[in-house]
Amino acid sequence: MTPKKVYLIFLFLIIIWVSFIFLAPYLAFKGHKYSSDYLYRIFSSLCHQRPERSFFIWGYKLGVCARCAFLYMGVLAGMLLYPIRFGKGISFKVVLIFGTPLILDGVSQLFFRESTNEIRAFTGFLLGIILPFYIMPKFFESLK
Repeated sequence: MTPKKVYLIFLFLIIIWVSFIFLAPYLAFKGHKYSSDYLYRIFSSLCHQRPERSFFIWGYKLGVCARCAFLYMGVLAGMLLYPIRFGKGISFKVVLIFGTPLILDGVSQLFFRESTNEIRAFTGFLLGIILPFYIMPKFFESLK
């Protein structure tokens, strides 16, 4: 399978994943409780889903918390931008630089302050947007 086909498969999967984050509250809003609950249960294995740390749409929280939602949306944005540098990787140092705000925010709120959903969203997006530039080239190398 060519790298471009693999890229398109991953892009399709992340589009579906991000769509499900919004589909869970939409289905709840439309009264499809079973389907909505099923999506929330899937996401619960990956995210705490605490209401006070989540964004709401249609009167229901997203499928994941603010940080996770924007991390996944960042990955989607990064995947859409990835063809600009197709095949060119970045170092793990760059991932650490982009991930440091998320780590600092997450750790600091455990001990001495409460973060906001806006900060959680920003730090999640910041890390998410860079991840495809690190992961995809490594994945393509493993296919060889």
